[in-house]
Amino acid sequence: MKKITNLIIIDASGSMTSKAAEIRGGLKMIFKEIKDDIALGEAKIRTIVTQFSSPGYFKELVNSKKAEKLTNQLADAYQPQGMTALFDAIGQGFQLVPEQQDSVLVTILTDGQENSSQEYDQAAITKLISDKKAGTPAWTITFMGTTEQAMKAAQSWGVSRGNSLSVSNDGKGFNTSMRSYSKMRKSHYESSLGRSRGGNMDNLAVDNEAEDE
Repeated sequence: MKKITNLIIIDASGSMTSKAAEIRGGLKMIFKEIKDDIALGEAKIRTIVTQFSSPGYFKELVNSKKAEKLTNQLADAYQPQGMTALFDAIGQGFQLVPEQQDSVLVTILTDGQENSSQEYDQAAITKLISDKKAGTPAWTITFMGTTEQAMKAAQSWGVSRGNSLSVSNDGKGFNTSMRSYSKMRKSHYESSLGRSRGGNMDNLAVDNEAEDE
């Protein structure tokens, strides 16, 4: 069976406090969907969820292939605090992905920009993203940002515009964005199993917007 890893890197800095409830709800939704995929028995699916804030604060919420680990209590453990060491979180998160995977989907969710990393800088992250996208297998890197500035920054590191999803700050808009992300993740899963799309998965957000029109 194919080995698929979902790596989700979530900003837990203090500025995310107003969106904490929506993020917890979004995680519960994604967990349910991944559990449904695991139950199909079509692939070996690993889920890694991390949260980060200030330098030195990088926490694994889950790193497992077991569906029973994806609980509502785990989603409720998301707790914003501190600053935004985004580059460090990306670098450290990438290290958690096991070798010899057949497909990797990375999702970065943040409302702001890098402001306090100590281990990685922009050049290092840009190279890391480039290397992973060019590797075998090529990783799919997606970005969910709540500001236009954050979206542009992600694209400057090498995240494709077609895999960048704008997230609304209000509750209703955030939930809509999470549903769009759900479609992106499903498209990646189906392609990983060879059931749809081609080898290039750099336009997941754009393709799903077109489907909704």
